[in-house]
Amino acid sequence: MVSRIRLMGGILFELLIACAVLGFCLPFMMNALRDSQDEQLKRHAYQQGQSLQSAIDAHFRSQWQRLRPAQCQLNSEVFLTIQSTANAPERLSARALVAGSDWLLARDHGLCRGSLEVTENPLTVALDCHWKVGDPVRFSSCDRSVLGQVEGISSQGAQVAFAAENLIGQSGVIASEDGFYWYLAAGKTGQSALWRSPEVSGNALELWNGIERLSILPLLDQDQNGFVDTLDTRYGHYALQQVRALWVEYQYRLGDCHLDLTETVPLSYLSMRGEEWQYHPPCQQVGNQIIDLQGMSL
Repeated sequence: MVSRIRLMGGILFELLIACAVLGFCLPFMMNALRDSQDEQLKRHAYQQGQSLQSAIDAHFRSQWQRLRPAQCQLNSEVFLTIQSTANAPERLSARALVAGSDWLLARDHGLCRGSLEVTENPLTVALDCHWKVGDPVRFSSCDRSVLGQVEGISSQGAQVAFAAENLIGQSGVIASEDGFYWYLAAGKTGQSALWRSPEVSGNALELWNGIERLSILPLLDQDQNGFVDTLDTRYGHYALQQVRALWVEYQYRLGDCHLDLTETVPLSYLSMRGEEWQYHPPCQQVGNQIIDLQGMSL
């Protein structure tokens, strides 16, 4: 009987020791497990961020690679404008613009585009386009560019009239020509977003949610030899014939990233204008790219 009591006492003592050891080690085990989970979440967020950056880069290219008309030579009267939201135009005065970011005013040459031969003037263009009566349409070949206008819409297509009568028999590219502002403003979900508004009138379109900062700079070919001479950090109007490409910098946020940013150390990104951007990875990340406008060697 005494042996049984001693045995039970020994087991109870060992159990108490085990509980004490477990109680001592459990906080460390929980912290290690939590740290492991946090690291997994961070790695997953970084991977998501890289995929998202590739998608954003592709979207910027799809928006801005058509800023140059489809012709071999441009005249000096075709411009684009890059400015800061501190100097917002009247057209954007009612928008909640994101401070410290840039906006771009340019013409999208070819949101609707196709190749054809001019057989008559006016010409019926059977393209599945968004054209309305009064919209500008440009016909371009390698040696000339002529602006026309949509005069009517029918089941056969859009009837486009050109001012030049000597186009009949010429082949080239016919394309829409729409002026737009691109800028950052408050998005529909509360996050900042990339928007596009028609230059004169029409509804704004939210393009991409989660872009928090945007910087746009032109890469200039000043001697017209097809190569970049300088990256201009100033704001202003630029003749499109000199703009070889656009250097685009942006800060973006992952929409489904729920890590506590207060526990992360902010990083700094020095923009080409010398501005320091503070961001908290991995939920916030920074990307940049060159958008080639002319299809020639950099």
